[in-house]
Amino acid sequence: MKAPTEDARAEKLKETHAVIQHLEQAFAECSNENAFFGGDSVGYIDLALGCFLPWFGALRKMFGVEIIDAGNSPRLDRFWEVAVAKGVLPKPEKAVEYTKKLQTKWAAGK
Repeated sequence: MKAPTEDARAEKLKETHAVIQHLEQAFAECSNENAFFGGDSVGYIDLALGCFLPWFGALRKMFGVEIIDAGNSPRLDRFWEVAVAKGVLPKPEKAVEYTKKLQTKWAAGK
């Protein structure tokens, strides 16, 4: 969000995708190929990572970038489909609204 140029944003996106792939690989290893980190049901680690999904959705809506999706990170992306997540996670539009407030604040030097 703070990248000053498109080239800088592209570089940050590349770095972010590398980290996401590392997380996806760790997920596969730690979960023993189960649906979630702790097994067949949502656990603390799933909740901690799942809380970031609305922000990734906001980045997709604002900048057209995919951070987590079913194609490059299916294990991380599946959290969107969990009933408890659907009930409590804000929609990406809410994260966009808040992000725009942050951008205004940053632009004002605060």
